[in-house]
Amino acid sequence: MSETLLKVGMIGAGSISNAHLKAAKEGAGVEVVAVCDIIEERAKIRSEEYDIPEVYTDHETLLKKADVDAVIIGVPNAVHHVIAINALKAGKHVLCEKPMAINVAAAEQMVAAAQDADKVLQVGLVHRMRPEAQYLRNLVVSGELGNVYYAKAMMIRRKGIPGWGSWFTTKEESGGGPLIDIGVHALDLAWFMIGNPKPVSVTGVTATAFGPYKRGVGKWGIPNWEGKYDVEDFAGGFVRFENGAVINLEVSWALHMPPETRINVCGEKKGALTAFNSTLQLYSEVDGELVDEPMEFEKTSMFNTQLKRFVAAVKGEEPVITPGEHGLIVNRMLEAIYESAAAGEEVRLD
Repeated sequence: MSETLLKVGMIGAGSISNAHLKAAKEGAGVEVVAVCDIIEERAKIRSEEYDIPEVYTDHETLLKKADVDAVIIGVPNAVHHVIAINALKAGKHVLCEKPMAINVAAAEQMVAAAQDADKVLQVGLVHRMRPEAQYLRNLVVSGELGNVYYAKAMMIRRKGIPGWGSWFTTKEESGGGPLIDIGVHALDLAWFMIGNPKPVSVTGVTATAFGPYKRGVGKWGIPNWEGKYDVEDFAGGFVRFENGAVINLEVSWALHMPPETRINVCGEKKGALTAFNSTLQLYSEVDGELVDEPMEFEKTSMFNTQLKRFVAAVKGEEPVITPGEHGLIVNRMLEAIYESAAAGEEVRLD
């Protein structure tokens, strides 16, 4: 490993690679030396944009030929686990985009591979890097909110179906719709803020009211109007935890409601609200009077912070902030929401 910079290969040159490569260029302790995509032209474009010397169209060739210490995986969900496991077996550390995998079985294989290889497997649950999220997590751990018993997580798009007909809306490639695409962020962030308790049961619902009719389409992704739409537009979930806390989750790509993104965390002493916008509002009562405490935090690049934390974990300077073991538990909750919605009943996890 380089004494100063971690040598990294970027696997996947689609839209999300821009965020990772920009973070690397801004200075995160890495040198991106290779980029790979099954569409060579797309990889070449990223190579030129970010001065990346090596271009590959096959990730296994990159793993064999490129001098890399680690890889960043930003490809369709269905192949996350295949590429991650191959990279770990090749002795590379892995930063894998969310969701970790399209199902629990694949996520379990990834965790096992990381343990066998004794390498870092970090999942791209990037919203944990927000300063307000870190601050609120510390307040919960310190006991300032008292016993935390309820959290509500929302990521509501009014019109935002990505890449209609592409892998985004094809279940066998994505694993699902907004629940696994953006709901993974909302669920994970709420779970992180309340201290990562053990989930014991899940109730879920899903609905599909826009996509099949090509309504509610957003600007993200490249549409394929001859493609497929067999995922949900809306999902809701209610997760109970071993310590008695619960999370209420609502997420949509398209919904006849105003767009809203927020996390509420409620404790016996104080409550909190953050809207993913570098602010935090605390709510409490003192001597019978309601007290509001607004806070603002410096806006930072989540992806740059994520990459810095990844480098620190690889170097053994700090624990992995979003380890594969956490990604696996999030996958279990997501899969249970889908199972509950399909069965029309609660799903037990213990």
